[in-house]
Amino acid sequence: MALTSDVVALVRNEPDIPTVVEGMIAFGEALRMREAGPGARHLYDSEGRLLVSIEAPELVRVPGEVARLLGPQMADRVRLPVWWVEIRAAAGLPEARRVARRFADDLVHWQGGAVWPPVESR
Repeated sequence: MALTSDVVALVRNEPDIPTVVEGMIAFGEALRMREAGPGARHLYDSEGRLLVSIEAPELVRVPGEVARLLGPQMADRVRLPVWWVEIRAAAGLPEARRVARRFADDLVHWQGGAVWPPVESR
């Protein structure tokens, strides 16, 4: 059984998910976005398959929380408070992993922060 692939973006400012997705589309990603609950979004490919689920951003203020969940190396890369955005790529669709990572990378590019897992550990 294939499992989802998770990516976490830790960003300095409250993320504007729709704007980042619209930017990805403007730069050639064939995606459709739909709301998936308060603050959450789903991204679909041109065939209507669910590729990526983006959870509602959560503000992390508790010292040690990033280290507890993602390890001390990740905690050293960000400063609290930080917005935690969890991105899940659908299982069995290689394109989903690429889109999830691109979204996380683009979000961090515009908002500042870090992406887990770091590229070197994948």
